[in-house]
Amino acid sequence: MQWSPECKTGFDEIDSQHRLLFAISNELLDIENPVKQQDEVKYLLHHLIDYVDKHFKTEEEYFSKHSYPGIKDHKERHIDISKQIRQVVTESKNMTELKEHLDTMLDQWIRVHVLIEDKKFSVWAISKGIIK
Repeated sequence: MQWSPECKTGFDEIDSQHRLLFAISNELLDIENPVKQQDEVKYLLHHLIDYVDKHFKTEEEYFSKHSYPGIKDHKERHIDISKQIRQVVTESKNMTELKEHLDTMLDQWIRVHVLIEDKKFSVWAISKGIIK
């Protein structure tokens, strides 16, 4: 997954966090042998979960600060994503299955959430003159 200009929201802090989320996700996706590299998988997964929580909190603070009308739906999506990540971790039977589920989930989450859902906030903020 490559960071590209189309991923930009126009909010520097959010964009910076998105780039780091891409980097952490790519590190996980690049692991070729999750059984032999399970310490690395566990470390990166722990880091991802913590950072996702931090990132969602940051986004929600921006939503509140600017009275974003889509805050309720977006927060619900954040809750769903956090649940999905934790569910994949707890329900995977082994490291290989965990890695497969993460590959699918991270790719879908980044494509759908960042490129579609977060863009809705960005478009709205531009329409209100909050960002350019």
